[in-house]
Amino acid sequence: MKELTLSSLDVVWERLRGSYPPEGPDWGRFFSARWERANFASRYHLVYPGLACYARIRRHPETAAEMRPLLDVIYQGLISEQCWAFWHAEMEETSGAIAERNLTYAGRLAMFVGLYIDAFGEPPAATVDVDGDSITYSELSARLWQQMTESPSCGVSCYHHEAMVMCNAVLLINNLLHDRLFGTSYAASNDQWLHTVRDHLVADPSTGPLFFYGTVADSPEPNTEKVSLGMDAWALALMSATAPAEVAGWFDSWRHHLQDDGDAIWVPISEGQERIEDSTTELATAWVLVLAAELGDTDLHDRIDNHLAPRAVTGFRVDPYISGLYALGHELQPGGLRRLVTEPA
Repeated sequence: MKELTLSSLDVVWERLRGSYPPEGPDWGRFFSARWERANFASRYHLVYPGLACYARIRRHPETAAEMRPLLDVIYQGLISEQCWAFWHAEMEETSGAIAERNLTYAGRLAMFVGLYIDAFGEPPAATVDVDGDSITYSELSARLWQQMTESPSCGVSCYHHEAMVMCNAVLLINNLLHDRLFGTSYAASNDQWLHTVRDHLVADPSTGPLFFYGTVADSPEPNTEKVSLGMDAWALALMSATAPAEVAGWFDSWRHHLQDDGDAIWVPISEGQERIEDSTTELATAWVLVLAAELGDTDLHDRIDNHLAPRAVTGFRVDPYISGLYALGHELQPGGLRRLVTEPA
């Protein structure tokens, strides 16, 4: 990847440090989402910048002492009511926020804690205390895996018993991570979900988005109304950690959707999708920056960065989420996300 000459990465890291001061997350710096159940919610402004911190530690172990206080603040934000109250307030669910389903929150929380254990040899707290539950990382991971094995879709659902490709990509990561840390065999179930994706959720990327990104309730069959280039970019980047060869093939069939002016490349997202907080051009493009870094596609990475770097200096509209992805896309070396998940430091 090219060296950054305008310190856009330094500016982004300063923005991230300012978003997670020692006294707790500076919620006033966070994009104010219309719905916490949806794609710009508070949890994403914490988990994915956290993932950038873990990637930085793995690449530069000497930064661990600097990154740990940020990660501690991020964790406190993740377990706060700000991040899980939507389960009751917006979804009108009566079960606990990490008791069952709600993979969009519980799966990302589990992945974050697993990576913390990997980085520092201990969890951020002895138990995960959320919405009346007090359980260990291993108990949370086992709970999610058990739901996976019992689900008709072979994945864990988020809302209305529908399983999402992006959220289950995180579950695949956590299964591999927990196996490495604790000697379990949860990842043996990963391919069953990938079969659901291959057999039921791949659409026609020659004419539109790659994935039907959600199933219908309690079924592997697709909800054919759920397609989005933004969700494709998100899912591909995350799945590159657990199914890299397959993702490379899928991406080759999808990348014609990218817009290219000869110098810069971006993912086109419509104003309508931005308005309903499905995705934005910046957000989807940042996910492809992460994917390009993971795949080692230097030319694509550099030209995506040509699009994103000026915005990285001034700040993205959906921050600190996108700043976290921008940092992640520059901290990763080829195959770095997969190594973070599957190999000890």
